[in-house]
Amino acid sequence: MKKRALQVALLYALYGMSGAVVAQEAAPATATDAQDETQCDEDGCTSDEGVLFSLNSHGEQEPAVKNASENSDAKTLAPDRRVTIQAEKVDSKWREELQPGQAVAIGKWSVQLPDGGVIWATEDPDLGRPEMSMSASSMLSFDGSRITKPVKFYGYSNYGAFIKRADVLVFDARDVDLVTPLATIPLQMGTVMEAEWDGQLANASSLRVGDELVYVVRAWADEKIYDETFPQRMQLLRPEEVEATNQRLQNTLDSSRYGSLTAEAAERMRQVESSFGQNSLNRQNIPVYGSRVRLQGRNIPENAFLTINGQSIPVDLERKFVVEYLVPVGQHAFDVQVGGPNAKTGEIQRRIDVDVTGRYFFAVALADLTYSNNSASGAVGPQNPDGRFDKDSLTEGRLAFYAKGKAKGKYLITAQADTEEREISRLFSDFWQAYPQDVFRRLDPDRYYPVYGDDSTLYRDVDTMGKFYLRVDWDQNQALWGNYNTGLTGTEFAQYARSLYGAAFTWRSTRTTEYAEPGTFVRAFGSQTQSAPGHSEFIGTGGSLYYLKHTDVLPGSDKVTLEVRDGLTGRVENRIELVRGVDYEIDEYQGRLILTRPLAQVTRENIRTLTRDDPLDGYSQLLLVDYEYVPTGFHSDEVAAGVRGKHWFGDHVGVGATYVEDNSGGDNYRLMGADLTLQAGRGTYLKLEQAKSRATSAPVFFSDNGGLSFTRTNPFQPGGEGTASAVEARANFKELGWTQREWSAGAWWRQVDAGFSVARYDTGADIEERGAEILGDVSEALRIYARVSRADRGAESLSQAQVTADWRINDDATLSAELRRVEESRLGGEASGTLLAARYLQRIGTALDVYGIAQFTLDDDGGQYEKNNAVTAGAKYNFANLSTLGAEVTAGDRGNAAQVNGEWRVSPDHSFYGSYTYSTDTTARDPLFNSGANPGWTLGQRWRLSNQVNLFNESQFLKAPNESGLAHTFGMDFYPSMGWNAGFTLQSAELDRELGQVNRRAVSVNGGRTSESTQWQSKLEYRKDTGLEQREQWVTTNWLSWKASESWRWAARFNYSDTQDELDALAGAKFVEGNVGFAWRPWNSTKYALFGKYTYLYDVSSLPQVGDNVAYYDQRSQILSAEGVYHPNPHWEFAAKLARRDGEVRMGRLTGQWLDSGASFAAFQTRYALGNTNWNFLGEYRWLKVDDGGVRKGALLGVDRDITKNFRVGVGYNFTDFSDNLTNFDYDHKGWFLNVVGRY
Repeated sequence: MKKRALQVALLYALYGMSGAVVAQEAAPATATDAQDETQCDEDGCTSDEGVLFSLNSHGEQEPAVKNASENSDAKTLAPDRRVTIQAEKVDSKWREELQPGQAVAIGKWSVQLPDGGVIWATEDPDLGRPEMSMSASSMLSFDGSRITKPVKFYGYSNYGAFIKRADVLVFDARDVDLVTPLATIPLQMGTVMEAEWDGQLANASSLRVGDELVYVVRAWADEKIYDETFPQRMQLLRPEEVEATNQRLQNTLDSSRYGSLTAEAAERMRQVESSFGQNSLNRQNIPVYGSRVRLQGRNIPENAFLTINGQSIPVDLERKFVVEYLVPVGQHAFDVQVGGPNAKTGEIQRRIDVDVTGRYFFAVALADLTYSNNSASGAVGPQNPDGRFDKDSLTEGRLAFYAKGKAKGKYLITAQADTEEREISRLFSDFWQAYPQDVFRRLDPDRYYPVYGDDSTLYRDVDTMGKFYLRVDWDQNQALWGNYNTGLTGTEFAQYARSLYGAAFTWRSTRTTEYAEPGTFVRAFGSQTQSAPGHSEFIGTGGSLYYLKHTDVLPGSDKVTLEVRDGLTGRVENRIELVRGVDYEIDEYQGRLILTRPLAQVTRENIRTLTRDDPLDGYSQLLLVDYEYVPTGFHSDEVAAGVRGKHWFGDHVGVGATYVEDNSGGDNYRLMGADLTLQAGRGTYLKLEQAKSRATSAPVFFSDNGGLSFTRTNPFQPGGEGTASAVEARANFKELGWTQREWSAGAWWRQVDAGFSVARYDTGADIEERGAEILGDVSEALRIYARVSRADRGAESLSQAQVTADWRINDDATLSAELRRVEESRLGGEASGTLLAARYLQRIGTALDVYGIAQFTLDDDGGQYEKNNAVTAGAKYNFANLSTLGAEVTAGDRGNAAQVNGEWRVSPDHSFYGSYTYSTDTTARDPLFNSGANPGWTLGQRWRLSNQVNLFNESQFLKAPNESGLAHTFGMDFYPSMGWNAGFTLQSAELDRELGQVNRRAVSVNGGRTSESTQWQSKLEYRKDTGLEQREQWVTTNWLSWKASESWRWAARFNYSDTQDELDALAGAKFVEGNVGFAWRPWNSTKYALFGKYTYLYDVSSLPQVGDNVAYYDQRSQILSAEGVYHPNPHWEFAAKLARRDGEVRMGRLTGQWLDSGASFAAFQTRYALGNTNWNFLGEYRWLKVDDGGVRKGALLGVDRDITKNFRVGVGYNFTDFSDNLTNFDYDHKGWFLNVVGRY
């Protein structure tokens, strides 16, 4: 009864505030056909089902405010505020005739449309995040001297009210620092932004057909504070080719959506939809305050276009829309226009006036007290772990609240606390402690107990492992008690990224520098740690399944990063933070991560050299996963604390410092760092950094087979110390005014001691790297690149020096040459070599490049350096970043290779790609710097991983209140194509180990469907390892959501993996996760509801995984459940639930005899509300039968009365009996109880 009373109390509390909730979020009700005989009078409306609504009028008849005018603010007029509910007239424009007894609530924040359509506005005190994106055609018509056709830009922004002006800036793609714009186009600000560029360029003489331009948006709040988007590319093409491509694109568009539009209008709609609700901000400094006004609509008339304040708003296939505005305090008008030449309803114009006060308060609280009289007899020991049945009486209670408030349109406060139900004397015990292993707090209701059928979205406003949560947000600052990520990532070496529970503080000044850096930034945190840091690294396997080293990972603590590294120097060339739910999904309990798309081992993008050390080489791709877990026997009451601060003195001098102390686990880890930045321009700076560490940050585990085996790469050194130092300088000579052409230079030096330790840089070896490079245009036709570098690791080293020149003979021909010197010093000896290479590239049209490369060994150090002569012939088709196709053949002293690769870019975020490579490489591998050939083939499709991030960019890591975009939060489905997708990936690779070689082959096939009623995606993968490791793996992931009708919903998921080790049968792994569920909720009745779900689970963990829940044995289970509710009238409610669980276990891994167990459960409940009184009666019966284990059954009877709206008193009697067939023990538990509940 106590549990049910708590649930009932909470439901009543929510019911009591339902009016406020509806006013904030729900759409105004529209009239529907009467199902029952309805009677309405001046007091309200009733039907056979009871009271539909009642009207209560309170207040004075005369206005309390004197001398009010239309200029009076909301605070002044508050005493006279009224809500009017009236019956709609029969000559309503949206309905010719109302049915008897129908009524419609009329409000200023909503408008009705024909055929039941409705548009309404809500004010959300949570501002969310500012968003901006821009889109334009990737092809520009260029006749060799000028752009011949105007270029149109379309974008999206939700905070235009805080922007004074915005421009689209166009640069030459070679201007990597975005210093000198070729064109500046003023942008018309709004939610949907538009601009047209006539194509005029400040300097077009150096541009040729096939070159690229980039553009960004800079939005200004004043002369100093600005925001900027990530750069996007456009290619210069001949006019006739642009026209032909536009026609091909028009033919590929969905005719049902764009068929009636002209090519120009279809392209405009496609560009608007591709940017709407997206965010590509690279720098965000403009402060926002006030509230978020959200306009939503449904049942928009067919074939109608929608504009708000004169700007076009996209409407999806379900004829719904949502748009957000971040607006300051004050009155705001939104002029809505619905119509168009093909609209059946004609032109409709409405106005919605919204008064943003900047003030908001919402709270719900619960106080529960239960006194029970115990009468227990028999064998109560097994049922009495906490000793509660030893007492004659028991007093238990619970206090809980949630509150959210806003003041001055700026300060947003969120607070929550829950003591949970426990004895009064222990109510506040361990109130400030976290419970990382509390599995019940960690169950995700949306995954494990999904609610099908109501099309709702679950959002949790608080994130805490403890009983208390507090968050205060203002401007871009935050004070927090709860879960957070430490977020110290603004430097190269002084990095500390953990997910903890405790206090965190982030503050940045409103002042920004000339280069959009915050004038002052401070991040501090402190936590009594309850977990240990984990770090797993994986090289791409060609598949998407990766097992972490540890299981039982704390939910929300995972941080996944993709790093692209130079295999020769170990230098990080690019780093991409992956987004959970978009790029990957993770099963924390099993320590299992599945990427959205397979990850290849190497990439050859952006390699700046003509010569090759192997027939095939490239940058390696590593997956880095940081997380928190609780080791066996881990008990830590130690504190982890840290602070990071940076201050800019003026615009050019920045000083930063970092300090971290982490005593968790007894290692007494310490990290100290200081950094200095001298910034002379966007591309001219000097950075100095030094960091010192003590002890080991975290054990680093590396796997080259997806987690089927691990190697620890950093030594355990509890007393170790080390220092890391770095200097990096870069100069843009054109920016400094030293040259008229593009010239830039850079130099770097890094030295890391063997004892230095951070999670992402801990090798246990002394490392020193130094180098310099220069890149520039000697003339419009000649570009030179030169680089010299040296890397030392322990007693081994690698030195390189190269000079590369590109001579553009004419628009279609380029000749390149390179001279490169390599010096190697290894334990096995020293060698040096000099290479000379030449390349001739001929462009045919604007899309096809044909080239040949010859490479010669000028000096082989008397035979110590293995000769590396090679000849390469190839071709590449590249058309406006929409499609590429390449083929290449190499023959040389170190082996032969062949490659075929291609990519078709369907949209800015989606492309199909493929490649085939073959190699007979005979090169001895370089174990020092992990260089190696990777022959094979790859085919598949690529979706955008995430917005690009700057390497070592300063990150704030605020716990965002709600940062999901519109399309994700509100399910906007534009479906610019027919909705089908398919692709596959093939890869072959060779991995070199100390004991031998592993040959890997992998294939992945995927497909899916997205439509108005169906969401489906499936993927099937196969991987085969031979050689030193002999392993076979199958993986498939599938999910389906089907809206069969307005009343029926189905959802299903099936994930499967089977790994078999041919050398060690016990080293295999397997898991199966499957469920299917349905919901029946009649759209025209609330009397009935029926739900059902079937779940199948099977798990055998990977052998090297570590954790208390690692399944070193086989376990599988099946769960079937069904429940229903019948509500015949307002007085009676009947509910029932049936469930069955069957489990099996065998102690051998993947072998042995199964031992089974099972249980059946049934529950029935009846509720009765006595007339129009406040008396409620409850009866409940529960039955549980364990196979060969006994039966437990119990009943509960109760009655309660609402004394006031917020206070309830209930009494009841509980009795339970239990019989055990095996031991013949039994017990009875009976007793009266008194329950008192207060709610707010």
